[in-house]
Amino acid sequence: MSKKLYLRVRQAREHADLTQEQLAVELGLTRSAIAQWEMVGGTCPSVENMIALAQRTGMGFEFLATGRGPMFVDKPNPRIAEEGPGYGHELNEQQRRLLERFDGLSPRQRTGLLDLIGDGGKRKRR
Repeated sequence: MSKKLYLRVRQAREHADLTQEQLAVELGLTRSAIAQWEMVGGTCPSVENMIALAQRTGMGFEFLATGRGPMFVDKPNPRIAEEGPGYGHELNEQQRRLLERFDGLSPRQRTGLLDLIGDGGKRKRR
């Protein structure tokens, strides 16, 4: 058991068998944000991001945040997005085709596409 947050973050990511880039894409962040979390003296994830990390990796939130409590409470969950306003509507043909093609891209290609179309900096929160 690690007493250091940056090591617990890395352990959680590795338990879910994710690269920093894959985790970043899934959480809507940059790879450098994940790298900062895993670095000695780096930044700490926000509570919102720690919750998402715990849900995605199956690591107990309390353990992730403090090093106490059960280390893993569930299996890694590849579907952490919550349904919100606008997600329940039916997609038109063009939206459906776009999502199918987006799903076929690698994490790096997805990040590049979002950078290209300008996602308003939404991925830059830490």
